[in-house]
Amino acid sequence: MRYSALASLEDSFLNTGNNGEYSFKKIAIPVKGENLTLEAMLATPKNRSKYYYDVAHPKERIVVHFTAGNIRSDMAALTRNDYHVSVPFVIGRNGTIYQLFSSKHWSGHIGKGIGNMGTGNQQDKVSIGIELSNYGFLTERDGNLETYYSRQKDSNGKTGPADVYCSVEETDAYIKTDQPFRQQKYYAAYTPQQYEALIILLRYLTAQYAIPRQFMPEAKRFAATEDVLLFKGIVTHVNYRTDGKWDIGPGFDWQKVIGGVQAVSFKPQFAQGGGSRGGGSWRPGDLHSEDALGEFLPEAKDASHENDPYEEGPAVERD
Repeated sequence: MRYSALASLEDSFLNTGNNGEYSFKKIAIPVKGENLTLEAMLATPKNRSKYYYDVAHPKERIVVHFTAGNIRSDMAALTRNDYHVSVPFVIGRNGTIYQLFSSKHWSGHIGKGIGNMGTGNQQDKVSIGIELSNYGFLTERDGNLETYYSRQKDSNGKTGPADVYCSVEETDAYIKTDQPFRQQKYYAAYTPQQYEALIILLRYLTAQYAIPRQFMPEAKRFAATEDVLLFKGIVTHVNYRTDGKWDIGPGFDWQKVIGGVQAVSFKPQFAQGGGSRGGGSWRPGDLHSEDALGEFLPEAKDASHENDPYEEGPAVERD
């Protein structure tokens, strides 16, 4: 999908719930000890359920991902009935935070990563996943940058069409790294609204679960390392995965996020949902705690399957 089409797609998704597929309810939760409010939209799919477990486990770390898609297909992939791969939070490019279930509960999001396989999904249970809606790495061809889904072969071996994200002249659409990361050097850019929403969400979650506001040391930030199993703080998917994942590598403003999360206080600059995220102004009907989400959530997966192995799910075409 073209970079230039993403803003209108996100507006349409939020305004119509993807043509009624999702219903939304406003969340406004104060961040503990701060003059700051987490604003989000509880997104409840009409006809899908069992993509999470409503079982609480102590939380030790937060794992940041990117979706490799757009908000419409991201939400579809993360609310499937047939495999328990999801996260409690998805952040759109416009800064909207969509919540799919309570952060005290869990779903698969790490996959076959370090310390997870053969342990009853232990690393999924003790971590909170956040997905940033973003196409991830891009491939340069003929003056354009194409997505992961470009020119893929179907089951009959037929090559599909080019999926152009942007031209190389649209420099606001992408980041080019000085050195390739896992053989890739072009990455779709994140928006200022996404960075701000992520900072607020990380400040909320670290306060809520007494998780230290620390990040993997820079020397190991982009590496799969067993240090992640003992680390208390904020990590990313690549810290668990030796290959096959790029989220989140160096095509990301780490200093902005680290500075915002570790600052003594944080003042938002962008508005969401018609009002400021700061100051704690609430409206009638808003949900003011995650405990209030329960009655609006779809059915959870049966807890007797908590330790079942799972596949990360088939690749989804991100149209």
